[in-house]
Amino acid sequence: MKIDLHCHTTCSDGRLSPRELQALARTENLSYLALTDHDTVQGHLEMAPFIKDAPFHYIPGIELTTSQKGESIHILGFFRDEGYKNEHFRRKLQELHEARDRRIQQFVKNLDTHFNLKVSYEAMRRENHGVLTRANLARAVHQEVPHLSYNETFTKYLDKDSPAYIPNVKLSVEEGIALLKNYGALVVLAHPIIYKKNSLEELLAHDFDGVECYYYINDEAFTQKSLALAKERDLYITVGSDYHGIEGDVKHGFLGSMAYDEEDLTPFLQWFHA
Repeated sequence: MKIDLHCHTTCSDGRLSPRELQALARTENLSYLALTDHDTVQGHLEMAPFIKDAPFHYIPGIELTTSQKGESIHILGFFRDEGYKNEHFRRKLQELHEARDRRIQQFVKNLDTHFNLKVSYEAMRRENHGVLTRANLARAVHQEVPHLSYNETFTKYLDKDSPAYIPNVKLSVEEGIALLKNYGALVVLAHPIIYKKNSLEELLAHDFDGVECYYYINDEAFTQKSLALAKERDLYITVGSDYHGIEGDVKHGFLGSMAYDEEDLTPFLQWFHA
Protein backbone atom coordinates (compact mmCIF):
# COMPACT_ATOMS: atom_id res chain seq x y z
CA MET A 1 0.00 0.00 0.00
CA LYS A 2 1.49 3.33 -1.11
CA ILE A 3 1.02 6.22 1.31
CA ASP A 4 2.34 9.77 1.39
CA LEU A 5 1.41 12.02 4.31
CA HIS A 6 3.77 14.90 3.57
CA CYS A 7 3.93 16.78 0.25
CA HIS A 8 3.60 20.26 -1.22
CA THR A 9 1.98 22.12 -4.12
CA THR A 10 2.19 25.57 -5.68
CA CYS A 11 0.10 26.81 -2.77
CA SER A 12 3.40 26.86 -0.87
CA ASP A 13 6.76 25.83 -2.37
CA GLY A 14 5.90 22.81 -4.51
CA ARG A 15 6.05 22.73 -8.31
CA LEU A 16 2.75 20.95 -9.02
CA SER A 17 -0.67 22.50 -8.62
CA PRO A 18 -3.16 20.68 -6.37
CA ARG A 19 -4.84 19.35 -9.52
CA GLU A 20 -1.53 18.04 -10.86
CA LEU A 21 -0.62 16.49 -7.51
CA GLN A 22 -3.83 14.48 -7.28
CA ALA A 23 -3.32 13.34 -10.87
CA LEU A 24 0.16 12.11 -9.95
CA ALA A 25 -1.27 10.34 -6.88
CA ARG A 26 -3.65 8.48 -9.20
CA THR A 27 -0.84 7.56 -11.59
CA GLU A 28 1.30 6.28 -8.71
CA ASN A 29 -1.62 4.27 -7.28
CA LEU A 30 -1.52 5.84 -3.83
CA SER A 31 -3.95 4.54 -1.22
CA TYR A 32 -3.62 7.59 1.07
CA LEU A 33 -2.55 11.14 0.27
CA ALA A 34 -2.19 14.09 2.65
CA LEU A 35 -1.37 17.53 1.27
CA THR A 36 0.67 19.50 3.83
CA ASP A 37 1.54 22.86 2.35
CA HIS A 38 3.50 25.32 4.47
CA ASP A 39 1.29 27.48 6.68
CA THR A 40 -1.73 27.36 4.38
CA VAL A 41 -4.82 25.24 3.70
CA GLN A 42 -5.63 26.86 0.36
CA GLY A 43 -4.62 23.74 -1.54
CA HIS A 44 -7.47 21.72 -0.06
CA LEU A 45 -10.02 24.15 -1.44
CA GLU A 46 -8.42 23.91 -4.89
CA MET A 47 -8.11 20.12 -4.62
CA ALA A 48 -11.74 19.49 -3.64
CA PRO A 49 -13.32 19.27 -7.12
CA PHE A 50 -10.73 16.74 -8.29
CA ILE A 51 -10.85 14.20 -5.47
CA LYS A 52 -14.57 13.47 -5.26
CA ASP A 53 -14.02 10.26 -7.20
CA ALA A 54 -10.39 9.71 -6.17
CA PRO A 55 -9.24 6.09 -5.76
CA PHE A 56 -7.25 7.13 -2.69
CA HIS A 57 -8.19 8.41 0.77
CA TYR A 58 -7.48 12.13 1.01
CA ILE A 59 -6.42 13.74 4.31
CA PRO A 60 -6.31 17.55 4.57
CA GLY A 61 -3.11 18.63 6.29
CA ILE A 62 -0.71 21.48 6.90
CA GLU A 63 2.96 21.95 7.76
CA LEU A 64 3.08 24.72 10.33
CA THR A 65 6.32 26.61 10.98
CA THR A 66 7.26 27.15 14.62
CA SER A 67 10.48 27.97 16.45
CA GLN A 68 12.48 26.68 19.41
CA LYS A 69 16.01 27.60 20.50
CA GLY A 70 16.47 29.71 17.38
CA GLU A 71 15.58 26.85 15.03
CA SER A 72 12.55 26.33 12.80
CA ILE A 73 10.50 23.35 13.94
CA HIS A 74 7.86 22.09 11.53
CA ILE A 75 4.60 20.60 12.77
CA LEU A 76 2.30 18.49 10.62
CA GLY A 77 -1.40 18.87 11.34
CA PHE A 78 -3.91 16.34 9.96
CA PHE A 79 -7.64 17.09 9.97
CA ARG A 80 -10.29 14.39 10.28
CA ASP A 81 -13.10 16.94 10.14
CA GLU A 82 -13.35 20.42 8.63
CA GLY A 83 -11.56 22.46 11.29
CA TYR A 84 -9.12 23.68 8.66
CA LYS A 85 -11.97 25.65 7.07
CA ASN A 86 -12.58 27.67 10.25
CA GLU A 87 -12.52 31.41 9.60
CA HIS A 88 -10.44 32.26 12.69
CA PHE A 89 -7.88 29.57 11.87
CA ARG A 90 -7.53 30.79 8.30
CA ARG A 91 -7.16 34.38 9.52
CA LYS A 92 -4.25 33.33 11.74
CA LEU A 93 -2.65 31.56 8.80
CA GLN A 94 -3.08 34.72 6.73
CA GLU A 95 -1.14 36.66 9.36
CA LEU A 96 1.67 34.11 9.10
CA HIS A 97 1.49 34.31 5.31
CA GLU A 98 2.00 38.07 5.39
CA ALA A 99 4.93 37.75 7.80
CA ARG A 100 6.61 35.18 5.54
CA ASP A 101 6.13 37.47 2.56
CA ARG A 102 7.93 40.25 4.41
CA ARG A 103 10.75 37.79 5.15
CA ILE A 104 11.16 36.90 1.47
CA GLN A 105 11.19 40.56 0.48
CA GLN A 106 13.99 41.22 2.98
CA PHE A 107 15.85 38.17 1.68
CA VAL A 108 15.66 39.65 -1.85
CA LYS A 109 17.18 42.92 -0.60
CA ASN A 110 19.97 41.08 1.21
CA LEU A 111 20.83 38.97 -1.84
CA ASP A 112 21.33 42.18 -3.79
CA THR A 113 23.34 43.81 -0.99
CA HIS A 114 25.64 40.89 -0.19
CA PHE A 115 25.88 39.02 -3.51
CA ASN A 116 24.75 41.52 -6.15
CA LEU A 117 22.06 39.03 -7.15
CA LYS A 118 18.98 40.59 -8.70
CA VAL A 119 15.92 38.52 -7.86
CA SER A 120 12.39 39.76 -8.48
CA TYR A 121 9.90 39.33 -5.65
CA GLU A 122 7.14 40.35 -8.05
CA ALA A 123 8.06 37.56 -10.48
CA MET A 124 8.00 34.98 -7.67
CA ARG A 125 4.60 36.24 -6.59
CA ARG A 126 3.25 35.97 -10.13
CA GLU A 127 4.44 32.35 -10.34
CA ASN A 128 3.12 31.33 -6.93
CA HIS A 129 -0.15 32.53 -5.41
CA GLY A 130 0.46 30.80 -2.07
CA VAL A 131 3.04 30.95 0.69
CA LEU A 132 6.55 31.83 -0.48
CA THR A 133 9.44 29.98 1.18
CA ARG A 134 13.19 29.67 0.70
CA ALA A 135 12.51 26.91 -1.82
CA ASN A 136 10.73 29.44 -4.06
CA LEU A 137 13.60 31.85 -3.57
CA ALA A 138 16.18 29.16 -4.33
CA ARG A 139 14.51 28.48 -7.66
CA ALA A 140 14.68 32.17 -8.56
CA VAL A 141 18.31 32.47 -7.44
CA HIS A 142 19.23 29.31 -9.34
CA GLN A 143 18.15 31.00 -12.56
CA GLU A 144 20.82 33.64 -11.86
CA VAL A 145 23.57 31.11 -11.10
CA PRO A 146 22.76 28.12 -13.36
CA HIS A 147 26.32 26.77 -13.07
CA LEU A 148 25.42 25.71 -9.50
CA SER A 149 23.01 22.90 -8.69
CA TYR A 150 19.75 23.74 -6.95
CA ASN A 151 21.10 22.36 -3.68
CA GLU A 152 24.41 24.23 -3.99
CA THR A 153 22.43 27.41 -4.62
CA PHE A 154 20.36 26.87 -1.49
CA THR A 155 23.41 26.19 0.69
CA LYS A 156 25.51 29.12 -0.56
CA TYR A 157 22.89 31.85 -0.65
CA LEU A 158 19.97 30.93 1.59
CA ASP A 159 21.22 28.73 4.43
CA LYS A 160 21.57 30.06 7.95
CA ASP A 161 25.30 30.77 7.48
CA SER A 162 24.61 33.07 4.52
CA PRO A 163 24.85 36.84 5.19
CA ALA A 164 21.54 37.14 3.33
CA TYR A 165 19.69 34.89 5.79
CA ILE A 166 16.58 36.19 7.53
CA PRO A 167 15.09 34.18 10.45
CA ASN A 168 11.57 32.86 10.09
CA VAL A 169 8.44 33.98 11.89
CA LYS A 170 8.50 33.27 15.62
CA LEU A 171 5.64 31.00 16.64
CA SER A 172 6.63 28.75 19.52
CA VAL A 173 6.21 24.99 19.34
CA GLU A 174 3.68 25.18 22.17
CA GLU A 175 1.68 27.87 20.35
CA GLY A 176 1.73 25.90 17.11
CA ILE A 177 0.54 22.68 18.75
CA ALA A 178 -2.22 24.52 20.61
CA LEU A 179 -3.35 26.32 17.45
CA LEU A 180 -3.67 23.11 15.45
CA LYS A 181 -5.32 21.12 18.23
CA ASN A 182 -7.80 23.93 18.83
CA TYR A 183 -9.16 23.28 15.34
CA GLY A 184 -9.24 19.50 15.62
CA ALA A 185 -5.94 18.49 14.05
CA LEU A 186 -3.86 15.48 15.00
CA VAL A 187 -0.40 16.97 15.54
CA VAL A 188 2.80 15.26 14.36
CA LEU A 189 6.44 16.30 14.64
CA ALA A 190 7.79 16.61 11.09
CA HIS A 191 11.19 15.23 9.97
CA PRO A 192 12.97 15.30 13.36
CA ILE A 193 16.25 14.22 11.73
CA ILE A 194 16.85 17.68 10.28
CA TYR A 195 16.95 19.56 13.59
CA LYS A 196 20.40 20.48 14.92
CA LYS A 197 19.65 22.52 18.04
CA ASN A 198 16.77 20.42 19.38
CA SER A 199 16.97 16.71 20.10
CA LEU A 200 14.09 14.37 19.39
CA GLU A 201 13.75 13.76 23.12
CA GLU A 202 13.51 17.50 23.81
CA LEU A 203 10.88 18.01 21.12
CA LEU A 204 8.78 15.08 22.29
CA ALA A 205 8.49 16.74 25.69
CA HIS A 206 5.78 18.80 23.96
CA ASP A 207 2.24 17.56 23.50
CA PHE A 208 2.68 15.92 20.09
CA ASP A 209 0.28 13.20 18.99
CA GLY A 210 2.80 11.57 16.69
CA VAL A 211 6.17 11.51 14.93
CA GLU A 212 7.11 11.35 11.26
CA CYS A 213 9.32 8.30 11.76
CA TYR A 214 9.60 7.31 8.10
CA TYR A 215 11.18 10.22 6.22
CA TYR A 216 13.14 10.52 2.99
CA ILE A 217 16.56 11.52 4.38
CA ASN A 218 16.46 9.33 7.49
CA ASP A 219 19.20 6.77 7.97
CA GLU A 220 18.17 3.41 9.37
CA ALA A 221 19.51 4.21 12.83
CA PHE A 222 17.42 7.36 13.15
CA THR A 223 14.31 5.66 11.83
CA GLN A 224 14.65 2.93 14.46
CA LYS A 225 15.33 5.48 17.20
CA SER A 226 12.26 7.54 16.33
CA LEU A 227 10.11 4.42 16.05
CA ALA A 228 11.25 3.22 19.47
CA LEU A 229 10.52 6.57 21.11
CA ALA A 230 7.13 6.88 19.40
CA LYS A 231 6.07 3.42 20.52
CA GLU A 232 7.41 3.97 24.03
CA ARG A 233 5.26 7.11 24.30
CA ASP A 234 2.25 5.58 22.50
CA LEU A 235 2.43 8.16 19.70
CA TYR A 236 1.11 7.87 16.17
CA ILE A 237 3.64 7.10 13.43
CA THR A 238 3.55 8.66 9.95
CA VAL A 239 5.44 8.41 6.65
CA GLY A 240 6.29 11.22 4.26
CA SER A 241 8.43 11.88 1.20
CA ASP A 242 8.16 15.68 1.56
CA TYR A 243 7.62 15.71 -2.21
CA HIS A 244 8.07 19.14 -3.82
CA GLY A 245 8.28 18.19 -7.49
CA ILE A 246 11.68 19.90 -7.85
CA GLU A 247 13.92 18.43 -10.55
CA GLY A 248 17.27 17.26 -9.15
CA ASP A 249 16.05 17.69 -5.56
CA VAL A 250 18.08 15.51 -3.18
CA LYS A 251 16.49 16.86 -0.01
CA HIS A 252 13.03 15.44 -0.70
CA GLY A 253 11.66 12.18 -2.07
CA PHE A 254 9.25 11.25 -4.83
CA LEU A 255 5.53 10.99 -4.11
CA GLY A 256 4.62 7.68 -2.48
CA SER A 257 8.17 6.33 -2.67
CA MET A 258 8.74 5.71 1.04
CA ALA A 259 9.04 2.19 2.43
CA TYR A 260 7.47 1.59 5.85
CA ASP A 261 6.00 -1.09 8.07
CA GLU A 262 2.23 -1.06 7.49
CA GLU A 263 1.56 -2.20 11.05
CA ASP A 264 3.22 0.98 12.36
CA LEU A 265 0.79 3.20 10.45
CA THR A 266 -2.36 1.27 11.30
CA PRO A 267 -3.29 3.34 14.43
CA PHE A 268 -2.88 6.61 12.49
CA LEU A 269 -5.04 5.42 9.59
CA GLN A 270 -7.67 4.00 11.96
CA TRP A 271 -7.96 7.43 13.63
CA PHE A 272 -9.23 8.80 10.32
CA HIS A 273 -11.81 6.08 9.94
CA ALA A 274 -13.13 6.30 13.49
